[in-house]
Amino acid sequence: MMVGPTRSTKRGRPITTREDPVIPAVQRRHTAAAAACAALAAGVAVATRATGRHPRLPGGPRATEFSGDHSATPPGTWELRDVPYARLSAAQRLDLYRPTAPSSADAGARRLPVVLTIHGGAFALGDKRDDAPVVATLLAAGYAVAAVNYRLSGEARFPAAVQDVKAAVRWLRAHADDHGLDPDRIAASGQSAGGYLAVMLGATAGVAMYDDPRLGSPGVSSAVQAVIDFYAPVNFASMDEQARSNPRCAPADAQHGRAGSPESRFLGRTVATAPQLVRAASPLHYLGRAALPPFLIEHGDADCVVPHGQSLELAEALRAAGAPAVELTIIPGAGHGALFPAAPRMAAVVDFLDRALGR
Repeated sequence: MMVGPTRSTKRGRPITTREDPVIPAVQRRHTAAAAACAALAAGVAVATRATGRHPRLPGGPRATEFSGDHSATPPGTWELRDVPYARLSAAQRLDLYRPTAPSSADAGARRLPVVLTIHGGAFALGDKRDDAPVVATLLAAGYAVAAVNYRLSGEARFPAAVQDVKAAVRWLRAHADDHGLDPDRIAASGQSAGGYLAVMLGATAGVAMYDDPRLGSPGVSSAVQAVIDFYAPVNFASMDEQARSNPRCAPADAQHGRAGSPESRFLGRTVATAPQLVRAASPLHYLGRAALPPFLIEHGDADCVVPHGQSLELAEALRAAGAPAVELTIIPGAGHGALFPAAPRMAAVVDFLDRALGR
């Protein structure tokens, strides 16, 4: 299923910050829940350290040519590695890539649009280098790319990860002049949990809860001008029902509402017992409050990790909220992660970015 774009976007406008009336109570419950789940968090954190993900990296960023184990990227790629976009956690780092090194001549039309890539991993695992094939494709298409790490659920609960990716966007916009980037052409792309964070970036422009000034670049907009969502969860409350309704999935796949599920760990509360928190954590809750960017949504109908009903639900809500473009593709027989044919879909991703960002 494909829905063609109908575009009408205005980029670079200032964002008015607003408070959400649901948020203060959610934040109080979040604090209490974090203490109650400390033992679980510690276990996840140990497992994360054992994978070598999100290491504590000394020093500042290093500019390097992309070579050696990075040889999948185009020749001459320039990289600024392990940039701290915030200072509360060692996880708050990004790698910035350009097809060529920035120069003093980068201005006007020479500034590059940039795509923020956000790794998946059930909110508990993963690393910014996991998206290397996507990074390579985008670089070859002439885009700058920022691959971002964020605080995982073993370290910090919702809304920390959303606040982190918002801070990364603010950092990119605040430092655009330094790296030849176009601050009015920033897109977000993610798979699974990373897709959720990309969708949250597109849906929550101006929501004060997510722009934490402690994370740097206060007052700078964290809005994005396009969103690419691969099989993201967007409504934790409806995932189990959608999994049960898919004949390709087993009863054991409908466990998102239980304690210990990735979504429950992310929230710090059991999904089935925290409806207000679940609602506040859903990007659907914020649609219609501010102008939306174009969205590209991809999902497989054999995905039993994140049911494809999540993408159907998101697309319907975006259209109802007046998103300028909603391009939805449901791929028959495709599953989650490695079972999704991402490589063949990258041509559609680049085409979408070219249209959404005005290239």
